[in-house]
Amino acid sequence: MNDPAPSRIAFSWLLHLRWGAVGCQVLLIGAVALFYDITVPLPILAAILLFEVASNLGFTVLQHRRQAIGEGLFVMVMFLDVALLTALLHFTGGVMNPFTFLFLVHIVLAAVLMRPPWAWALTLTAIACYGLLFFLPADAMLLQITGGAKQPIRLACVDYANLDQHLTLHLHGMWLGFTITALFIVFFVGRIQQALASHETTLARFREEKGRSDRLASLATLAAGAAHEFSTPLATIALAAGEMLHTIDDHGEPEELLEDTLLIRDQVNRCKDILCQMSSDAGEHLGETFASFTLAELFAALRANLGIEAAARLDIDCAAEQLCLRMPQRSLKRSLKGLVGNGLEASGKEGRIKLRCWSDPTFLWFEISDTGLGMAAEVRERAVEPFFTTKATGHGLGLGLFLAKSLAEGFGGDLAIESTPNLGTTVRLWFNLKEVLA
Repeated sequence: MNDPAPSRIAFSWLLHLRWGAVGCQVLLIGAVALFYDITVPLPILAAILLFEVASNLGFTVLQHRRQAIGEGLFVMVMFLDVALLTALLHFTGGVMNPFTFLFLVHIVLAAVLMRPPWAWALTLTAIACYGLLFFLPADAMLLQITGGAKQPIRLACVDYANLDQHLTLHLHGMWLGFTITALFIVFFVGRIQQALASHETTLARFREEKGRSDRLASLATLAAGAAHEFSTPLATIALAAGEMLHTIDDHGEPEELLEDTLLIRDQVNRCKDILCQMSSDAGEHLGETFASFTLAELFAALRANLGIEAAARLDIDCAAEQLCLRMPQRSLKRSLKGLVGNGLEASGKEGRIKLRCWSDPTFLWFEISDTGLGMAAEVRERAVEPFFTTKATGHGLGLGLFLAKSLAEGFGGDLAIESTPNLGTTVRLWFNLKEVLA
C-alpha cells in the first residue's frame, strides 16, 4: 500500500464495495420489514446507513482531490467498516443474524490489500466484535405465534432464558469456526502474498539480467562489425606508413617528418590492438585467452598503461602482490584503468587516487577511491547503465563502469559505488576467489 498507483486502485475498489454493501443492506432491511414478522429499529438502522452514505461520499471526493491515497486512510476505512457492520448486526439480531459471515469479507480484503501487521490487527478486531455480540442485547424482535397470540422473542444469545442449550452451543461453535477460518485466511493469504512478491522480484531480476545480456550481445555484434569494417583501412594505413618510412630513410627527410610517420604507425598498431579486444570489452572476454599473472605484474602493466604523469598520482596498497590469478589480464587491466582514469579526472590535476587490493576467504577485492566532487544520488544509481555518461561529447561512451561490472559478474563478483557529494567516490570491484585463482 506504499505505492501510489496500487493504493488508489485498491481504495477505488473498496469504495465500490462500500456502495454495494449499502445497496444490499437497504434491500435486506426492506425485505425483512415487509415479508417477515421481525421488528427492527428502523430509525437507528437508517442513521447507520446514512452515515455510511455520507462517509462514502466524503471518501470519494477525497480520492478525486488527492493524487495518492495514504495507508492511514485505507486502514481507517477498513476499521470503520468493521465497526459499522458490528452495529448493524447488533441492531438486527446480534449473533442470531445469519450475515455475521460478512466479517470474512473485510478479513480477506485486509489480508490481500494491507500490510501483515494491519491485516492481523483488523482480523483480531473483527473476531472481538463478533464475540462482543454475545454480550450486547439485540434489539430485533421475532414475533412467534403461541396459542393464537403473538409473543415477541428477543434474539440475544445473552438471554439464555429463551434459547435452547443446543442453539447456544451451536452459536458458540459458529464463532469458534469463524475465528479459526479468519486466522487461516490471514496466515495463508499473507504467505501467498509474500510468495507472489518474491516471485515478482525474481522475475524482475531475470528481466533485468536478460536486458543486460541483450545489450552485451548488441555490443559484441557492434564490436565484431567495427573490427571487420576497420581492419581493411587500418591495414592500408599501416602499409602506407611503412612505405613512407622506407622513403624517408632513403632520401634523408627531416627528423620531424620521421617522428610523425612513426607516430602514425604506433597509433595504427594501437587501433588494431583495441579492435582485437572489443569483443572482450563487450563483456564476454571471448577475444582474449586466459593468462596466469600475479597482482604485481598486473599493477606494473597498469602503471605503464596509464602513463608517467597519471601513474605518479596513483597510490597502490596491496598486501598480496604475489597472488597468482588466471583470467583475461588485459580485460582486468582495462577495467582498472577505466576506474582509475575516472577517479583521476574527478580529482582534478593535483588530486591523488588510492587503489587498495586485498583478498578474503571468498573474494578478491579492488577498491579505487578519489577525493573529487562525488556523485549525485540519481547519477550514482544510473552510473553502471550502458552509454550513460556525464562527460562532454567525444570524451567517452559511458561504458567503463558497465563493462567493469560485467567482467566482475562473469567471475562471480560485482561492482558497487559509494559516493558523497564534495567528499569523493569509492568504487569496489570484486571477484570470486575460486574462479580467478590460478
